[in-house]
Amino acid sequence: MKVGVVIPTAQGREENLMEVLASLRKQTCPLDNVIVVCDGFQIDRGLPEAFPEVKFYATQWKHEPGMEQPRNVGTRLLRYTSDCSHVWFLDSDVIVAEDALEHILQALETHQDEDAIVVAPYDWLPPGIRKELPELRNDPRWVSFDQYDPTEIRRHDLAAGLACFSGNLVWPINEFVRVGGFWSEIHHGRCEDGELGIRAVAMDVPICFARGARGWHLDHPVNTGLAIERNARDVPMLNDRHPWMEQGAVFMVDRDGKAFDVKCWWCGETVPTIGWWDHADSCGCPLPAIPVST
Repeated sequence: MKVGVVIPTAQGREENLMEVLASLRKQTCPLDNVIVVCDGFQIDRGLPEAFPEVKFYATQWKHEPGMEQPRNVGTRLLRYTSDCSHVWFLDSDVIVAEDALEHILQALETHQDEDAIVVAPYDWLPPGIRKELPELRNDPRWVSFDQYDPTEIRRHDLAAGLACFSGNLVWPINEFVRVGGFWSEIHHGRCEDGELGIRAVAMDVPICFARGARGWHLDHPVNTGLAIERNARDVPMLNDRHPWMEQGAVFMVDRDGKAFDVKCWWCGETVPTIGWWDHADSCGCPLPAIPVST
């Protein structure tokens, strides 16, 4: 069992990213594989030089609906460059406690026969505070973190699926591949967490909550108008793809991963979720990222 980290980042978030990487450097359990995906921009070379243990990749264009999601790009890179069994998704503005990975590994070891998603908390820091605040508990999912012990598995639980915020979240890579990864047809950074969580529930992926793997969200400006505009487009698409969600019901599917289809952003072919990753290799779909040279 081996965990690698994938962090997507946007231009202008470099200061926050440095703090996130510094928090990973302090982990009580060493991390061998950390990948940063720069969404459509070339990062300043000084940042890679400050973190030589981190692999930086720049996508050739900024994500728009229909293109491959930056987290999917990072997971493909992790699969190609490491022997990691799990991917730890972190946002470029979420610092983590020194023992966060330790708590994640404990949860994974408890459920090593079930390939469970590990949901971890992150609380929103107030403006001007850029350090851990253990007493802060404004993450809306604390009711679940308090209710469910890390040893408990949740299945067919829509609330658990919707709690899979990718700012601090661990997926078993084989299950991530089976369900198809983040949906490329919607905007990166908006509704993709909820959609993938819903799909995880529908496709019977087990979920557990690791309250000890703490994270804290660093404050930064938000373009509220743009967020509303993107949600107005994406939310109806989620409802169309998951009409059962509105009734709070969960339908059962075979575990062959063929409950949903995805469209290849390169050639346009529609394939079952589990088949997309092999299809991407066979159709000539390029990996839309290049390493950042130091």
